[in-house]
Amino acid sequence: MRNVLATDIKNNIRSIRFILGIFLIVSATLMSEHEMLQKIINAGGSAEGSGWFVAYTYCMNSVNMLLFVPIAVAFAGGENTEAELHSRFFLFSYIRSGRKQYLVGKAAGLLVSGGLTAFLAMVFLLVICILRFGQYPSLIDGNYEMAVLVGRTAVSFLRLFLNGAFWALIGGTSAVITKNRYMSYAVPFILYYVLTVFQERYYQKAFFLSPRYWAASIYYNDIFCIAILAVGSFLTALIFMCAIERRLRYA
Repeated sequence: MRNVLATDIKNNIRSIRFILGIFLIVSATLMSEHEMLQKIINAGGSAEGSGWFVAYTYCMNSVNMLLFVPIAVAFAGGENTEAELHSRFFLFSYIRSGRKQYLVGKAAGLLVSGGLTAFLAMVFLLVICILRFGQYPSLIDGNYEMAVLVGRTAVSFLRLFLNGAFWALIGGTSAVITKNRYMSYAVPFILYYVLTVFQERYYQKAFFLSPRYWAASIYYNDIFCIAILAVGSFLTALIFMCAIERRLRYA
């Protein structure tokens, strides 16, 4: 399993698509949150807290950023397993590693590469926020201890990593089930959009139905968001492995 996992992660993060996924998230966030970030500059600070943390909060809760994540995280490896099954190259890896190791390695590799795409995108955004908005203080009296802000930022990284992992697994599973690698990009985006609109239009108080509120701790706290994303990722990984095994059985 270790060899399969290491190979998958290495191939995924070395691809140009991995970089494109990060770039898509970063650029979509900065363009969509430009006006909010400009307000911090114009005001010389923020009444919500330290400038860099408020700017980062805008970025990680950006509606457009969260909309693009399901597509972007699939860039690195969402279609790879389906392409491997289609080309029958899997016979080489499957025989060498064994059934269980192959399945777990594929799921874990996609989980890690998808999570890293979202994680590194937010690291870049955090660096930008610190460099550009670190000079802007809070405009209200309040004790914003650095340790608290750092802790909240660290927790947000775990939440966003799991969000990226979840949607990457959704994409990979869709591609394997439909035998169409392009579904790894289309299905996560459509599913995210449909669930979000469905909740906003018909069940406005049932925030747990919207994937937006799983990824952004706007209504629920970080523990709830991390828990639901962790469970969702685990269940999706199981479905992903079952889908691969079924394809292998009839190969």
